[in-house]
Amino acid sequence: MLFDLSSSYFEGTTCPLAKLGYSRDKKKGKLQVNYGMMADERGCPIGVSVFPGNVGDPKTLIPAAQKARDNFGVSDIVLVGDRGMISQKQVNALKEMGGFDWITALKTGAIRSLVKDGSVQLGLFDERNLFSFEHADYPGEQLIACRNPELAKLRAHKRDALIASTKAELDKVVGMVESGKLKGKDAIGVRTGKVINKYKVAKHFEL
Repeated sequence: MLFDLSSSYFEGTTCPLAKLGYSRDKKKGKLQVNYGMMADERGCPIGVSVFPGNVGDPKTLIPAAQKARDNFGVSDIVLVGDRGMISQKQVNALKEMGGFDWITALKTGAIRSLVKDGSVQLGLFDERNLFSFEHADYPGEQLIACRNPELAKLRAHKRDALIASTKAELDKVVGMVESGKLKGKDAIGVRTGKVINKYKVAKHFEL
């Protein structure tokens, strides 16, 4: 079965499910209603759930899993989803429910913690760039680490482009200061602050 959440903006004020939330329609300030579609492997709809417009993806996972089990008589279910849908909070809830397994990805902060304590090291990757391990923070779970050299190249290229764009913006600030258009420590600091982390690469610069 396949499940995904979408939304539609709402015209009116009487629907109790209409709330302000993340707008996939890019309609700022509009109320919306979220709906989850469940489909079979062919993509044919087999169930629809409706949620308030301010409910995020993770909170729809447990109701969808329960519906799959109760409505279709499935006793053992393996949920496969991204880190946005299957968060640690949902994993803990699934453990308590029983009958569910899952495959998902850890968030960046969790991965950094594993790297920091030495659980993930570049030297541990074999020829296929994969290795599996266990960790006390994830009891009963099997962790698999994957090193993707092509993704590393892509991210390095993107990072370099963002740094170049930030440098160009900072050069404009320098030009304004040198020409006298921007004066005073406070004014320069405010203008620089607007630029330095625009592309989230401030840590790569010394001001």
